[in-house]
Amino acid sequence: MYRYFDPDEDSFLKDDETYQRIIKQLNPFISNLNSEEDKQLILKMLSTCYHRYYKSIKTRSQHDIELMYSTMMALLIEQTGEIVRLG
Repeated sequence: MYRYFDPDEDSFLKDDETYQRIIKQLNPFISNLNSEEDKQLILKMLSTCYHRYYKSIKTRSQHDIELMYSTMMALLIEQTGEIVRLG
């Protein structure tokens, strides 16, 4: 079972500047989600994915667009792995 990282509880994410930039960029999208459950789910997905692939994400994070591309690719890889595992 995955251990999800909450930035309020885990200093790794709370103090990580790159993770905070990701959350800041995605905040308008997350705030427009209808249910609190959906908001928490996407934050858990992001934190888990970032924790697993943070070295790759940070490699190309000089500009916000590169940071978002790296984050989205990491999310796609993570979700593809889940689909394969469940299939």
